[in-house]
Amino acid sequence: MKKQWRILLVLVFTLIIVLFSIANVDTVRFSYLFGSLRMPLILVIIGSILIGALLIGFFTYSTIYKQRHRISKLERELHRLIELHPEDSDRIKVEITDEDDTARETRTAERRSKR
Repeated sequence: MKKQWRILLVLVFTLIIVLFSIANVDTVRFSYLFGSLRMPLILVIIGSILIGALLIGFFTYSTIYKQRHRISKLERELHRLIELHPEDSDRIKVEITDEDDTARETRTAERRSKR
């Protein structure tokens, strides 16, 4: 259900961008550090959005990667402690759900598909 809402939100956002771009088809002068050129405003808008999305994705991915790494490290340490002290496992409320296993399998499948 969460994925469906995400897909719907992306489609609505894409539709808004497309409609906004179609309304702005005039040719404009685009200046950058080393010069300038004339191009349709559609390309300037879409290019700016793509560059912004890439920058946000890059900075977000680094944070998420660090968090995932820390979480997996803490989970390994927690499992090691439970194995060392099984009598205390009742006090430690740890529930590894199927979602964790599914997420782990999904990340593994993604890595395999990139090869």
